[in-house]
Amino acid sequence: MKNSKLIYLALVFVLAFGCTVQAEEHLVSTVFFETDVRDAINELVFQTGVNIIMDETVRGIITLDLDDIPLEKALTMISLAGGFSYKKIDDFYFLGIVDPRSASFQYLTETESVKLQYISQEEARALLPPVYDNYLRSSAERDIISITAAKTLVEKFKTDVAAIDQPSRQVLIQAIVTEISQDALKEYGVNLLDFSQQGGSEAGWQGIRFSSESSQGFDTLNLGMKILDYGNLLTQLRLLESEHKAEIKANPRVLVNDRGTVNLFSGQTQHLILSGTGASSTLEAVNVGISLRVTPRILTGEELEIVIAPEVSHFVSDKYNSRTGLIVRRNEVSTSVYVQNGQTLIIAGLTLDQHADVRSHVPVLGKIPVIRWLFSSSTEKTEDRELIVFLVAEIQ
Repeated sequence: MKNSKLIYLALVFVLAFGCTVQAEEHLVSTVFFETDVRDAINELVFQTGVNIIMDETVRGIITLDLDDIPLEKALTMISLAGGFSYKKIDDFYFLGIVDPRSASFQYLTETESVKLQYISQEEARALLPPVYDNYLRSSAERDIISITAAKTLVEKFKTDVAAIDQPSRQVLIQAIVTEISQDALKEYGVNLLDFSQQGGSEAGWQGIRFSSESSQGFDTLNLGMKILDYGNLLTQLRLLESEHKAEIKANPRVLVNDRGTVNLFSGQTQHLILSGTGASSTLEAVNVGISLRVTPRILTGEELEIVIAPEVSHFVSDKYNSRTGLIVRRNEVSTSVYVQNGQTLIIAGLTLDQHADVRSHVPVLGKIPVIRWLFSSSTEKTEDRELIVFLVAEIQ
C-alpha cells in the first residue's frame, strides 16, 4: 500500500513537471502573410500569455509560417526580418532596434570588456568588422576594448576578438660579422664578389648586386643567398680565425616577433671633443662599423620576406684634422628578399686594408743606442680583408 502511494506521487510529480516545462517553452503556431509586425507580436502575446513590449522603432511587414515554434525562436525570426533585437527582463520581453541614440538602448544591451593580450586596441579595432564600430569603447593605456550591444552581437564580438588576439610567431635572427683575408678566400675557392644577377647555378648561389653612394664615390655591395649549415660555417670561420686568416667581429642571436625590427651593430665608437663658445665644449660619439636593420615577415610555414638595410662605415683616417675633421665613409642601402626558412643571406663587397708593422731585433744588441739599427729590422705588412656578413632567419 505504501509503495503504491509513492508510485502515485512520483507520477503526479512527473506529470506536473512535464506540464511546467511545456508551459515554459511557450510554443506558438500561426501563419503571418504580409502582416504588420506589431500585429504579429500581439498574436504571440495572445497565444503564450507572455508580455512583449515594443518601442516605437518596431515597424514593418512580415510573412512567417510558425508550427509549434518556441516563443524565443519566433522572436528571433521576427527580429532578423526587421533588424530588431529583444531582451528578456524578468518575466517579459522587450523588443526594439539597438540604436545608441534611442532611449531604449540601455534596456536592450549588455556590456562586456576584453583585456587584449597580444595586440593593441588600435590593431583590434582596425581588424574587427565595421558592424561593431558604433558599440565599441577602448583604452589605449590598458589595451582594453569594451562593447555595449545586444547579447547576440556581444557573443559574436568575443569570438571575433579571441580569433585575432593571438601571439605573433617569432623568428630567430642569427648573424656572423667577419673579416676574411683575400688569400683565404682564394685558397678555399670562395669568391663572394662574383654574384651575378641570375645567380651562379653551378655554385648554388642566388645573388643580386646593388650600389650605394657615399661621400667618397660609389661602392658595390653584394647580397647572396645559399643554403648553408650554420654550425659548420661557424666552425670553419673559427678555424680560419685560429690561423689568423679571419676575425669574427660579432655573432649575435636575437629573437624577434613576426614583422618586428631588430638592429644589429658591430664596430667601434670614437669620441670627439667639439669646442663651443667660451669654455664650453661637447663630447660627440661617432660610431663606425657595420649596422644591420632586419625586419622579417613570415609568408608561409617555410618562406619569409626579409627587409634588410645594411650600413657599412669606417674611418678614412683615424687622425683628426682641424681643417677637414674626422672623415667617415658610410655606405647604406635597403632591399627586401624572399628566402626559405633557414636559408643564409650573405652580404659582401667591402674590402678593408689591414696594415701591420712587424719589428724584429737581435737580443741585447738590438737595444743598444746608435748601433741598434744594425741589428734590427722593420717590415710593413699589408693584407686585404673582405668584410662579410652571414645572416640566417629561422621561424620558431
